[in-house]
Amino acid sequence: MSDSHPEPSTTDAAISVEDIRHLVHTFYGQVREDPLLGPVFDAHVHDWDEHLQTLVDFWSWLVLRQEGFSGAPMPKHARLPDLSWAHFERWLALFRQTTAEQNLPALQALVDGMAERIAARLWEHYQKQAPDSVWLREVPQGLESYKTSPLFTHDKLPAALQSTHTIKAGAWGLLRVHGGSLVFTLDIEPPRTILLEAGDQLVVEPQVPHHVTFVKPGSLQITFYRQGDA
Repeated sequence: MSDSHPEPSTTDAAISVEDIRHLVHTFYGQVREDPLLGPVFDAHVHDWDEHLQTLVDFWSWLVLRQEGFSGAPMPKHARLPDLSWAHFERWLALFRQTTAEQNLPALQALVDGMAERIAARLWEHYQKQAPDSVWLREVPQGLESYKTSPLFTHDKLPAALQSTHTIKAGAWGLLRVHGGSLVFTLDIEPPRTILLEAGDQLVVEPQVPHHVTFVKPGSLQITFYRQGDA
């Protein structure tokens, strides 16, 4: 999995192409053995040597600004059948596990955040191909606001918002992203996820299980609504 339009980072002299090569090969070795991800990759990657070199080129370009990568992975991922957010979450979990084991803190500090944004972008793009990928952006008529949450920052986001939870019956929430970016997940079958960035807003319906995850430092706030005569 890789992004077609990420922003290359500032080169870190402590990071080499060989560091990136070792990370990519180690990580995808684990991916191929993973019971969830392995079958997906093995069904669509026909030449692993070539695929791994493409991934090394991609991450070398992204991290070190090194020339040599060209490609458009977004359309390729969008054509893959039967993906869910669980695949992307597992990919991220394995990636973070691998970078933590490499003992290369400079590389880990750069690529962990990049991987989170890549996964979020790919999943958003993937869902846009589905005909039912419509999200409610405006509060329905007849509702009135009655409470607004504090401004929650990425480093002080309550644990309750990061795990599956619901808004009580009869209440609606309007989530506004004031900075950074986050992934909003509907914890239904199959899960539905959307990437929200600074300035975006999303309506959360009553009693629908969901959770949020920041992928770029920022803040959010929620205004709650109910029927005007409630």
